[in-house]
Amino acid sequence: MEYKYERNKENYEDFASGRVLYNAQGTTAFPVRLASEIVQRCFQVLEAKGSKGPYSIYDPCCGGAYLLTVIGLLHNDRIQRIYASDINADVLGIAEKNLSLLTVTGINKRKEQIKEYIRLYNKASHISALESAERLSSCIAGSNMESVTAFQSDVTASDNKVIHNRVNIVITDLPYGDIVTWRSDSSDPLVDFFDSVYDLLEPTHSVLAVIADKSQKLKHEKFRRIEFVKIGKRQMALFEPIKASN
Repeated sequence: MEYKYERNKENYEDFASGRVLYNAQGTTAFPVRLASEIVQRCFQVLEAKGSKGPYSIYDPCCGGAYLLTVIGLLHNDRIQRIYASDINADVLGIAEKNLSLLTVTGINKRKEQIKEYIRLYNKASHISALESAERLSSCIAGSNMESVTAFQSDVTASDNKVIHNRVNIVITDLPYGDIVTWRSDSSDPLVDFFDSVYDLLEPTHSVLAVIADKSQKLKHEKFRRIEFVKIGKRQMALFEPIKASN
């Protein structure tokens, strides 16, 4: 994939999972440069539709919310509301901790935790982590963020209408890149995923970004695919909802 926005390879060690951002078993990270590139492509689609932001964004398969947290840290001037959900309640605690880093209270709490590690162990890695936390603090200085919400939900369920205001961006990395690993009772989780998020998107000013492994067929009758790229073992597609005819 040719990068349009993140043309230069930066040092993203401040965003390393477990350094300042929290990690735990059952959660995964996501390439920072790729996350930033994808969301900026989403912004461009919305701007072309006449929507200048700030935007609402939702990841319905958030895991530990690493993807959303990175996006929130890098682009909080463009984002007003963040929603994160996962069917697995065990990972939502980590998601909430990560998303708290998008607030002054949350990042300050994390800095105090790291300072305590330094006091107890005085490791170079903890000192470096504190330096990273200070730099991440500056990322949220001009934030437009109004709310950050995490909750348990099965995006493949027919009653998955848990967000009252429709969103501008749905972005997700399908679990493990393998649909059969989803904890769902659905006979066709990918189809039900598309059906569900269709009803959550703002009809005229929205975009859906889906990242998956190459075995998944990313298409649905309610969506028009407007971009498709392959990135290593992954594929990424951008979709816009097709307006229902009256």
